[in-house]
Amino acid sequence: MSTRDRTTATTDRASSQSSDKVLHILECIAQSPFPLRLQDLSKQLGMSQSTILRYLNALMNANYVYQESDTSRYGLTWKICGLGQNLNSHLSLRTIASPFVNRLSGEFGLGSCLVVDHNFECMYLDFIDTPGEFSQTLRRIGRSAPLHTTGSGKILLSSYCDAKIDEYIVTRGLVQLTEHTIVTRERLFEEINTIRAQGYGMDEEECETGLRCISVPLYCYTGKIYAALSVFGNPSVLTLDRIDSEILPILREVSAIISMRLGYTS
Repeated sequence: MSTRDRTTATTDRASSQSSDKVLHILECIAQSPFPLRLQDLSKQLGMSQSTILRYLNALMNANYVYQESDTSRYGLTWKICGLGQNLNSHLSLRTIASPFVNRLSGEFGLGSCLVVDHNFECMYLDFIDTPGEFSQTLRRIGRSAPLHTTGSGKILLSSYCDAKIDEYIVTRGLVQLTEHTIVTRERLFEEINTIRAQGYGMDEEECETGLRCISVPLYCYTGKIYAALSVFGNPSVLTLDRIDSEILPILREVSAIISMRLGYTS
């Protein structure tokens, strides 16, 4: 390696380390319910006070951090919230996930959808129907379905505590859409416990006759399930063997990528 290459590598490494330190400082202050003293930051982060002070001064110059004049403690300004608002506006969940919804449908020749929980119902944010059913696509986006009848909905229910699941049952009821729909509390809890253990959900013609669905969770920066991603089709095409050998591994891979982009750290 030439001297110039070594110098460039050293500079890149130092820049990366500096970025890590800034992020650690911001995260430490954000996690505290009150502003922190310099010595507290130093102790929690394991950095020298002089190093932390250098980064704090840069953050104050950019108006992301303020210092209390009477206590000398440091806190975050609301400017940091602006980053979140811009992210929500320009990089919405659908913007992040839609390329993968398209990819899954095209790669497998099946339907694919992106679902969130809205008032105890599945709301479709993105939807590509199975081949030959394109006319249904735009009609599904923005529409809803009962949580307990779909693979995606059961994924979302699996993030609930037992009391909230009971609230869902009381509020929405376990309406029956097909002969395969789950209609008892005991069976629903059994299904949800299975989903929690295996990390994915299934819909065996429970929402629509002739339709099988496999769903995986999408996690966000809170560490909780934020949405669900699904692939669906006729059981003769979406066989259990194909799910195990081909589809589920790819779904899990895509879930990890989207979740990372939503700020999730495993």
